[in-house]
Amino acid sequence: MPSPIAHMAAGYAIYYLSRSRQPQMKVASIGPLPTPLVVAAGFSLLPDVDSLAGLIMGNFGRYHNNATHSLVVGLGVALIFAAMMEWREKRSFRYWFMLAWLSYEMHVLMDSATISRGVMALWPFMADRYLLPFRLFYGFHWSQGWFSLSHLWTFLTEGVFAIVLLVIVHLLQRQKTLTPERGN
Repeated sequence: MPSPIAHMAAGYAIYYLSRSRQPQMKVASIGPLPTPLVVAAGFSLLPDVDSLAGLIMGNFGRYHNNATHSLVVGLGVALIFAAMMEWREKRSFRYWFMLAWLSYEMHVLMDSATISRGVMALWPFMADRYLLPFRLFYGFHWSQGWFSLSHLWTFLTEGVFAIVLLVIVHLLQRQKTLTPERGN
């Protein structure tokens, strides 16, 4: 699994690119951070909630990358969240759904592009594990212990991934602001 560094970078990218699609509404903040940023960051990490059971039970591998790493579960969680936000805000179901759904599903896709046993992407319909045909991340391998040199490699490569991703996102946003819109 990628570290929180890579997942949070992806969540930030989704938030940053979604700002122009944010409906005309007053967006509250959670502390100094805008609520949509907290939502994107939270949903980009949410599938790893299954790690808590592994840590408590002392068997990390038994619980991680299972039901919470399902595209189906991500869809359901995002629908419930967006419905709650629409009820609370009285608008913007689509915005909150897309922000939560993309952030959650990006986590699942990133985990499926990691050197690992794969994710149960279609659970509860199928318990098969899926991996993308390419690997972008080395990820953490907890079987090597908490303190392993391979974890240092993971932090280094994912730090580079995060920097490159954020530079690309900011360049895309800059290009968008420099390019005048054309009428039809």
